[in-house]
Amino acid sequence: MFHQIQFRKKKINLKIVFFIGICIFFLISSGCVQTNAGYTIRPEAFTNPPDIYADENSMQVTLPLNGTMLVSYPWTPEDGRYWRISVTSGLFVTGDRYVPYPPDMPVAVSGTRQWMVKAIAPGDHMFMGNLRPRTTSWNQEIVQQRLNVIVVDDADMSQSTEVL
Repeated sequence: MFHQIQFRKKKINLKIVFFIGICIFFLISSGCVQTNAGYTIRPEAFTNPPDIYADENSMQVTLPLNGTMLVSYPWTPEDGRYWRISVTSGLFVTGDRYVPYPPDMPVAVSGTRQWMVKAIAPGDHMFMGNLRPRTTSWNQEIVQQRLNVIVVDDADMSQSTEVL
């Protein structure tokens, strides 16, 4: 026997309502509906100039503890690829943004993807970026960028020079 509720002179089957609710729950919990599209844009992270600038030609940089670094890699979002970055535990990404080139400028890429990175622990660390294709993108080329970041503590540096 089906349970029914009368709603505005129409009978609603509870099993159908329950089934629709379960479908919506699984759709939301599966990740098909996301509030974050894979990156977080924090414009306030870009208000102060960074201590160091790095791009696709940079291999290694030295950064003071609590210093900031702006990493810029070329990106054309129209080709269907996306940047996926990762950092080791001594670095923290404070901001992420896309800066398009002017539309009248003839270039091979349409802009740059930029990340503001803060050094939070001394030592050797790594900033890694992978430009990955989506399954439907026409450009299936994968680009990998690695940036070795040496974070130095200014207090340790001044003590070591005083001993000499």
